[in-house]
Amino acid sequence: MTNHTKPTLLISNVLPARPGDEAYNNICMRLWDRLLEATLPNWNVIREYAQEDGAEGAALRAQHADAIIIMGGEDVHPSLYGASQGYEAEGRHWYRADRGQIALVNYAVRTGTPLLGICRGMQIINTALGGTLEQHIEGAHGTHTNNRILSDHRFIRHSVRVGKGTTLERALAPVLTDSELFISSAHHQRVDRLAQGLQVSAYAPDGTIEAIESIDAPVIGVQWHPEDPAADISQLRALLGHLDARRAPRLEKASTTLVA
Repeated sequence: MTNHTKPTLLISNVLPARPGDEAYNNICMRLWDRLLEATLPNWNVIREYAQEDGAEGAALRAQHADAIIIMGGEDVHPSLYGASQGYEAEGRHWYRADRGQIALVNYAVRTGTPLLGICRGMQIINTALGGTLEQHIEGAHGTHTNNRILSDHRFIRHSVRVGKGTTLERALAPVLTDSELFISSAHHQRVDRLAQGLQVSAYAPDGTIEAIESIDAPVIGVQWHPEDPAADISQLRALLGHLDARRAPRLEKASTTLVA
Protein backbone atom coordinates (compact mmCIF):
# COMPACT_ATOMS: atom_id res chain seq x y z
CA MET A 1 0.00 0.00 0.00
CA THR A 2 1.28 3.47 -0.87
CA ASN A 3 2.22 5.68 2.05
CA HIS A 4 0.58 9.01 1.21
CA THR A 5 2.63 10.87 3.83
CA LYS A 6 5.70 10.51 1.59
CA PRO A 7 6.25 12.22 -1.76
CA THR A 8 6.40 9.98 -4.83
CA LEU A 9 9.54 9.62 -6.91
CA LEU A 10 9.42 8.16 -10.43
CA ILE A 11 12.71 6.47 -11.38
CA SER A 12 13.06 5.81 -15.09
CA ASN A 13 15.23 3.01 -16.48
CA VAL A 14 15.65 1.87 -20.07
CA LEU A 15 14.53 -1.73 -19.40
CA PRO A 16 13.97 -4.10 -16.46
CA ALA A 17 16.90 -6.15 -17.79
CA ARG A 18 19.08 -6.30 -20.89
CA PRO A 19 18.43 -9.57 -22.74
CA GLY A 20 21.49 -11.82 -22.67
CA ASP A 21 23.74 -9.28 -20.94
CA GLU A 22 24.27 -10.48 -17.36
CA ALA A 23 27.30 -8.27 -16.75
CA TYR A 24 25.40 -5.10 -17.67
CA ASN A 25 22.41 -6.20 -15.61
CA ASN A 26 24.63 -6.79 -12.57
CA ILE A 27 26.06 -3.28 -12.55
CA CYS A 28 22.61 -1.78 -13.17
CA MET A 29 21.26 -3.67 -10.16
CA ARG A 30 24.10 -2.40 -7.96
CA LEU A 31 23.27 1.18 -8.92
CA TRP A 32 19.54 0.57 -8.45
CA ASP A 33 20.08 -0.93 -4.98
CA ARG A 34 22.14 2.07 -3.92
CA LEU A 35 19.50 4.45 -5.20
CA LEU A 36 16.81 2.60 -3.27
CA GLU A 37 18.94 2.72 -0.12
CA ALA A 38 18.93 6.52 -0.36
CA THR A 39 15.32 7.01 -1.48
CA LEU A 40 13.08 4.56 0.36
CA PRO A 41 13.30 6.17 3.83
CA ASN A 42 11.74 9.38 2.48
CA TRP A 43 9.98 8.58 -0.81
CA ASN A 44 7.44 6.28 -2.36
CA VAL A 45 9.08 4.92 -5.53
CA ILE A 46 7.52 4.23 -8.93
CA ARG A 47 9.87 2.35 -11.24
CA GLU A 48 9.33 3.19 -14.91
CA TYR A 49 10.74 1.30 -17.92
CA ALA A 50 10.92 3.68 -20.86
CA GLN A 51 11.43 1.05 -23.57
CA GLU A 52 8.18 -0.61 -22.50
CA ASP A 53 6.18 2.58 -21.88
CA GLY A 54 7.30 4.78 -24.77
CA ALA A 55 6.57 8.50 -24.79
CA GLU A 56 2.86 8.33 -23.99
CA GLY A 57 3.16 5.76 -21.22
CA ALA A 58 6.10 7.48 -19.52
CA ALA A 59 4.28 10.83 -19.46
CA LEU A 60 1.18 9.17 -17.99
CA ARG A 61 3.21 7.62 -15.17
CA ALA A 62 4.87 10.98 -14.48
CA GLN A 63 1.49 12.46 -13.60
CA HIS A 64 1.58 10.44 -10.37
CA ALA A 65 5.06 11.65 -9.36
CA ASP A 66 6.29 14.57 -7.27
CA ALA A 67 9.80 14.26 -8.75
CA ILE A 68 11.62 12.26 -11.44
CA ILE A 69 15.03 10.61 -11.83
CA ILE A 70 16.30 9.37 -15.20
CA MET A 71 19.07 6.83 -14.61
CA GLY A 72 22.03 5.92 -16.81
CA GLY A 73 22.15 3.47 -19.70
CA GLU A 74 23.03 3.10 -23.36
CA ASP A 75 23.80 5.86 -25.86
CA VAL A 76 20.94 8.07 -27.02
CA HIS A 77 20.01 7.33 -30.64
CA PRO A 78 21.94 9.86 -32.76
CA SER A 79 18.97 10.63 -35.00
CA LEU A 80 17.44 12.45 -32.04
CA TYR A 81 20.21 15.07 -32.05
CA GLY A 82 20.75 15.26 -35.79
CA ALA A 83 23.69 12.85 -36.13
CA SER A 84 24.31 9.47 -37.75
CA GLN A 85 25.08 5.95 -36.60
CA GLY A 86 28.38 4.21 -37.24
CA TYR A 87 30.50 6.13 -34.73
CA GLU A 88 33.33 4.70 -32.62
CA ALA A 89 32.35 2.49 -29.67
CA GLU A 90 28.66 2.59 -30.68
CA GLY A 91 26.52 0.16 -28.75
CA ARG A 92 22.92 -0.94 -28.90
CA HIS A 93 20.25 1.76 -28.98
CA TRP A 94 16.76 1.74 -27.44
CA TYR A 95 14.92 4.33 -29.51
CA ARG A 96 11.54 3.86 -27.81
CA ALA A 97 13.21 4.39 -24.42
CA ASP A 98 14.88 7.54 -25.71
CA ARG A 99 11.49 8.91 -26.77
CA GLY A 100 9.97 7.93 -23.45
CA GLN A 101 12.62 9.69 -21.40
CA ILE A 102 12.56 12.74 -23.65
CA ALA A 103 8.84 12.89 -22.88
CA LEU A 104 9.69 12.86 -19.15
CA VAL A 105 12.01 15.86 -19.59
CA ASN A 106 9.39 17.76 -21.57
CA TYR A 107 6.78 16.93 -18.93
CA ALA A 108 9.06 18.16 -16.14
CA VAL A 109 9.80 21.44 -17.91
CA ARG A 110 6.12 21.99 -18.74
CA THR A 111 4.78 21.21 -15.26
CA GLY A 112 7.65 22.35 -13.04
CA THR A 113 8.21 18.81 -11.73
CA PRO A 114 11.76 18.46 -10.30
CA LEU A 115 13.91 16.13 -12.40
CA LEU A 116 17.43 14.74 -11.99
CA GLY A 117 19.19 13.13 -14.96
CA ILE A 118 22.13 10.82 -14.23
CA CYS A 119 24.78 10.15 -16.93
CA ARG A 120 22.61 9.10 -19.92
CA GLY A 121 19.84 11.00 -18.12
CA MET A 122 21.81 14.23 -18.40
CA GLN A 123 22.39 13.57 -22.11
CA ILE A 124 18.65 12.94 -22.54
CA ILE A 125 17.95 16.36 -20.98
CA ASN A 126 20.26 18.11 -23.44
CA THR A 127 18.87 16.13 -26.39
CA ALA A 128 15.24 16.72 -25.37
CA LEU A 129 15.75 20.47 -25.32
CA GLY A 130 17.57 20.68 -28.65
CA GLY A 131 21.24 20.18 -27.80
CA THR A 132 23.76 17.74 -29.30
CA LEU A 133 26.22 15.13 -28.04
CA GLU A 134 29.84 14.37 -28.85
CA GLN A 135 29.50 10.79 -29.99
CA HIS A 136 32.84 9.48 -28.72
CA ILE A 137 35.38 11.22 -26.51
CA GLU A 138 38.84 10.75 -28.01
CA GLY A 139 40.95 9.03 -25.37
CA ALA A 140 37.95 8.43 -23.13
CA HIS A 141 39.34 5.16 -21.75
CA GLY A 142 41.25 5.90 -18.57
CA THR A 143 39.81 9.39 -18.11
CA HIS A 144 36.05 8.79 -18.27
CA THR A 145 35.55 5.04 -18.65
CA ASN A 146 37.06 1.91 -17.10
CA ASN A 147 37.23 -0.81 -19.77
CA ARG A 148 36.70 -3.45 -17.08
CA ILE A 149 33.71 -1.78 -15.43
CA LEU A 150 31.28 -4.58 -16.35
CA SER A 151 33.44 -7.08 -14.45
CA ASP A 152 34.98 -5.08 -11.60
CA HIS A 153 32.19 -2.47 -11.20
CA ARG A 154 34.73 0.29 -10.60
CA PHE A 155 34.07 3.76 -11.91
CA ILE A 156 36.72 6.31 -12.79
CA ARG A 157 37.14 8.73 -9.88
CA HIS A 158 37.98 12.37 -10.52
CA SER A 159 37.11 15.87 -9.36
CA VAL A 160 34.62 18.34 -10.81
CA ARG A 161 34.28 22.04 -10.17
CA VAL A 162 30.76 23.28 -9.52
CA GLY A 163 29.84 26.76 -10.73
CA LYS A 164 29.27 29.40 -8.11
CA GLY A 165 25.72 30.66 -7.82
CA THR A 166 24.25 27.68 -9.66
CA THR A 167 21.31 25.64 -8.49
CA LEU A 168 23.64 22.64 -8.34
CA GLU A 169 25.96 24.48 -5.97
CA ARG A 170 23.04 25.15 -3.63
CA ALA A 171 21.87 21.53 -3.88
CA LEU A 172 25.33 20.10 -3.12
CA ALA A 173 26.39 22.73 -0.59
CA PRO A 174 26.60 20.18 2.29
CA VAL A 175 29.16 18.04 0.41
CA LEU A 176 31.21 20.62 -1.53
CA THR A 177 34.74 21.65 -0.59
CA ASP A 178 35.81 24.94 -2.17
CA SER A 179 33.31 24.35 -5.01
CA GLU A 180 34.87 20.94 -5.77
CA LEU A 181 33.46 17.45 -5.61
CA PHE A 182 35.04 14.02 -6.07
CA ILE A 183 32.81 11.90 -8.30
CA SER A 184 32.37 8.47 -9.96
CA SER A 185 32.29 8.52 -13.76
CA ALA A 186 31.73 6.07 -16.64
CA HIS A 187 30.85 7.46 -20.08
CA HIS A 188 32.29 7.74 -23.59
CA GLN A 189 29.97 10.53 -24.78
CA ARG A 190 29.39 14.05 -23.49
CA VAL A 191 27.42 17.21 -24.14
CA ASP A 192 28.59 19.04 -27.25
CA ARG A 193 26.25 21.95 -28.10
CA LEU A 194 24.28 22.98 -25.05
CA ALA A 195 20.54 23.28 -25.55
CA GLN A 196 18.89 26.68 -25.36
CA GLY A 197 17.50 27.30 -21.87
CA LEU A 198 20.24 25.29 -20.16
CA GLN A 199 23.44 26.40 -18.46
CA VAL A 200 26.56 24.51 -17.44
CA SER A 201 26.84 24.01 -13.69
CA ALA A 202 30.00 21.83 -13.40
CA TYR A 203 33.14 21.02 -15.40
CA ALA A 204 35.79 18.29 -15.17
CA PRO A 205 39.46 19.32 -15.21
CA ASP A 206 39.68 18.38 -18.93
CA GLY A 207 36.81 20.72 -19.81
CA THR A 208 34.09 18.06 -20.05
CA ILE A 209 30.67 19.42 -19.11
CA GLU A 210 29.83 17.42 -16.00
CA ALA A 211 26.51 19.00 -15.00
CA ILE A 212 23.80 21.10 -16.60
CA GLU A 213 20.67 22.77 -15.31
CA SER A 214 17.62 24.50 -16.68
CA ILE A 215 17.52 28.26 -16.26
CA ASP A 216 13.76 28.30 -15.70
CA ALA A 217 12.67 24.79 -14.61
CA PRO A 218 13.75 22.56 -11.67
CA VAL A 219 15.74 20.24 -13.98
CA ILE A 220 19.36 19.20 -13.29
CA GLY A 221 21.63 16.69 -15.01
CA VAL A 222 24.91 15.23 -13.74
CA GLN A 223 27.26 13.26 -15.99
CA TRP A 224 28.58 11.22 -13.07
CA HIS A 225 27.04 8.47 -10.93
CA PRO A 226 26.17 9.67 -7.39
CA GLU A 227 24.48 6.27 -6.91
CA ASP A 228 27.81 4.41 -7.26
CA PRO A 229 28.02 2.17 -4.14
CA ALA A 230 31.67 3.23 -3.70
CA ALA A 231 30.74 6.92 -3.55
CA ASP A 232 29.80 8.83 -0.40
CA ILE A 233 26.02 8.41 -0.16
CA SER A 234 25.67 11.91 1.30
CA GLN A 235 26.15 13.32 -2.24
CA LEU A 236 23.15 11.32 -3.51
CA ARG A 237 21.11 12.30 -0.47
CA ALA A 238 21.88 15.97 -1.08
CA LEU A 239 20.53 15.70 -4.64
CA LEU A 240 17.42 13.89 -3.41
CA GLY A 241 16.95 16.58 -0.80
CA HIS A 242 17.05 19.17 -3.57
CA LEU A 243 14.31 17.32 -5.49
CA ASP A 244 12.21 17.26 -2.35
CA ALA A 245 12.74 20.96 -1.70
CA ARG A 246 11.76 21.93 -5.25
CA ARG A 247 8.60 19.83 -5.57
CA ALA A 248 5.21 21.49 -5.51
CA PRO A 249 2.92 20.52 -2.63
CA ARG A 250 0.21 18.07 -3.61
CA LEU A 251 -3.37 18.91 -2.71
CA GLU A 252 -4.80 15.97 -0.82
CA LYS A 253 -8.52 15.40 -1.00
CA ALA A 254 -9.99 16.56 2.25
CA SER A 255 -11.68 13.78 4.18
CA THR A 256 -15.22 14.43 5.38
CA THR A 257 -16.91 13.17 8.50
CA LEU A 258 -20.67 12.60 8.55
CA VAL A 259 -22.33 13.90 11.66
CA ALA A 260 -25.67 12.35 12.65
